[in-house]
Amino acid sequence: MRIEFVRKLERYIKGRVNRLFIHNSDFTIVSNNCWGTFIYKQYALPYNSPFVNLIIFAPDYLDLLENFSIDVLKKLSFIENTQSKYKDYLISIGLGELDYPIGILDNKYEIHFLHYSSVEEAKNKWLKRIDRINLNKMIFKFSDGDLFESNGTLFNEDMVERFDNLKFKNKVAFMSKDFPKYKSVITLEKFKGENQVKDEWKHSKKEFNVTNFLNNIYINEEI
Repeated sequence: MRIEFVRKLERYIKGRVNRLFIHNSDFTIVSNNCWGTFIYKQYALPYNSPFVNLIIFAPDYLDLLENFSIDVLKKLSFIENTQSKYKDYLISIGLGELDYPIGILDNKYEIHFLHYSSVEEAKNKWLKRIDRINLNKMIFKFSDGDLFESNGTLFNEDMVERFDNLKFKNKVAFMSKDFPKYKSVITLEKFKGENQVKDEWKHSKKEFNVTNFLNNIYINEEI
């Protein structure tokens, strides 16, 4: 326990030091996986977003972003794991046996709360963090790590195009393939030749300077 406390303290101190190099600290990250969680930790910042410690698969994530609003985010209910539209895919990637809450927004978009122990915890933290959202400083992140279609297709370039065409100004998409015509795409060299990126919060540092990105956030006026 003492070792874990020391590690947490070291991470916090390092985060406080990292925070000295950014001009913006009240931004909200919307992410399809835990990337946002790690960015907030990197700068020892509170979670100013409900999109932490979870996974949203690409079809639902893109549909949600194209219909994004606070009202939709507040329409949270829960389903049984066996009711998930992705249950077969979850089994194929080893998550089928895990017991975690699965939320659904507006009866359409599944949220897999992988790191929450109960429906009550997931719901309370989701709704609490909605109140922290800064609509003027929104960052939207995507990656091909969780690309999935109901027909079993793991990748579809149309998904990248849809994300790149979103009206939001602050966007980044981490991909394992080159897509030079899309401005938001960052290709991670480590995963070139593979089907998807993994742990992009760990492996994106060479190709993507998070500090510079955070220091150049544009105000979103249309959300």
